[in-house]
Amino acid sequence: MYKLKKSFLSIPRQRLISLGLCLVALVLLATVSGQEQKSASYNAAMQYLQERGEVILRFAKPSGYSIDYLTTILSIDKFHHDTVTAYANKTGFSKFLLLKIPFEVLQPTSLKTGLSIPSAKKTGDWRDHYPTYPEYINLMEGFAADYPGLCRLTQFGTSINGHKLLALKISDNPGEQEIEPVLLYSSTIHGNETLGYALMLRLIDHLLTNYETSVAVKHLVDNMEIWINPLANPDGSYYISDTTLAGATRFNANHTDLNRDFPDPRDYKWADVHREPETQAMMDFMTDIRLVLAANFHGGAEVVNYPWDTWAHLHADDQWYRYISRHYADTAQSYGPQGYMTDLDNGITNGYAWYALYGGRQDYTNYFLHAREVTIELSEEDMPAEDKLDDFWNYNKNSLLQYAGQALTGITGVVTDSVSGKPVAADIRIENHDDDNSYALSSSGDGIYYRLIGSGDYKLRVSAPDYLTKNSTLRVSEGELTQHDVQLIPLIKALYPNPFSDVLYIYIFRPGDDLHLEFFDLSGRKVRHIIQPVAYTGKQTVDVRGLASGIYVVRINYGNETWKQLVVRNNISNDKQTN
Repeated sequence: MYKLKKSFLSIPRQRLISLGLCLVALVLLATVSGQEQKSASYNAAMQYLQERGEVILRFAKPSGYSIDYLTTILSIDKFHHDTVTAYANKTGFSKFLLLKIPFEVLQPTSLKTGLSIPSAKKTGDWRDHYPTYPEYINLMEGFAADYPGLCRLTQFGTSINGHKLLALKISDNPGEQEIEPVLLYSSTIHGNETLGYALMLRLIDHLLTNYETSVAVKHLVDNMEIWINPLANPDGSYYISDTTLAGATRFNANHTDLNRDFPDPRDYKWADVHREPETQAMMDFMTDIRLVLAANFHGGAEVVNYPWDTWAHLHADDQWYRYISRHYADTAQSYGPQGYMTDLDNGITNGYAWYALYGGRQDYTNYFLHAREVTIELSEEDMPAEDKLDDFWNYNKNSLLQYAGQALTGITGVVTDSVSGKPVAADIRIENHDDDNSYALSSSGDGIYYRLIGSGDYKLRVSAPDYLTKNSTLRVSEGELTQHDVQLIPLIKALYPNPFSDVLYIYIFRPGDDLHLEFFDLSGRKVRHIIQPVAYTGKQTVDVRGLASGIYVVRINYGNETWKQLVVRNNISNDKQTN
């Protein structure tokens, strides 16, 4: 038995009783205080959820829960030294409560005072303040009206609450689809992260007003399509009123984080998932413009975030991503004050290394669109005060221009059919390099492809169904866009010309079998069956003299393949028939 010390036993009995009562009181007080604190946090959270549809939570990450798991419940905003700051809607908050993690509720930045400068609004200069929604619409329409030879305004969708989703195309020929790489700058997918919104409007103005005087600006506008979408989540930004950003929310009107709403590389059933209208509109828009390079602008940190966000292994172009991210951060640091754009790895980070994120636009762009995108966090504050807008523009202006120029580096070319000269939809892969859909695609409409990559020597493999794969070696120089056109040899081609006269041609790459051609008239009656061996590679000549004029269905069989083609026999003489 443990023996009490004599000094303790010497304490008078009444004193011991008093000490015991004090100890019990302290325990009860601590318990009550904890319950009150929990109740206060819970009540504050419920009030925010009732009024805004979202609540900001801050808590220490318990060792028993991984960030990978927490990100499936919450929309994580920051993760630093095991402290998590995250947003939750009602569903997410209910799930979070089940984890029994102590938390505190933070006041939204957009509800704090001191953001606006009333005197700035009186000057009439839109650059000095965050615009109202009507001002935003007028600005975008004004740019298009004032510079019709340089830009074109597109509404690519409508938000839940009826706000317009707008993008401005800036190019030397904005009404045409040129053979140029496409850049997309998009901001404020989180409605309360508004700095990028203001900077994108300034960037539009800078490109348009300096086109005639700046060599750098003219080079970008003349050689690429620049699309700028300043406001991707207008319902969140103008949650309270179209007249102010005060009270802006991170989520959209359905209380959904739009940057967690895109198809994720890990989601095998992504096509069956319901998307928010803003998300679906953005997906359709990016597919339609045939995106090559993009950046998505956020707030809450000062760092360039590059893929992947969804899993730990690195992107095939990890070194290139580090290079372009480093270039943006270093340039911003050189124009900003000491300490600006230095978060995490001195201003850059791999997304997953920071914290896992599922359903982000960045990974969607890289994986599903075979394009390239980074996420740029512009400021520690979600919504910097209006008197800081000019400073942040000066910090980032040159970074924005040089990042856009990355679309004019790497490899480009046109993939065509070596026989017909028509464009071919093909995969363009770098041997022993590409992985996780990092390869490029050529368009079936014009055969154009862009493969952004750093300088070096590469083995390129271009392949398409029914064509012989083409391998080639090329060197990419620093800061240049290397032209590399590819002609693919077809394995089997359709009958041509069509209409035809006395002969038909078909191109076969793989010799050794007999070619069968069965001609049927429109009544279904077989009128001719031609069999001829294929002893060599290339164009085969088929003699069809004596076949009456008319329309025929030809059943073609070669090797294990069978297909049909509609052809027309006319009366053009042999000497006029095109080979």
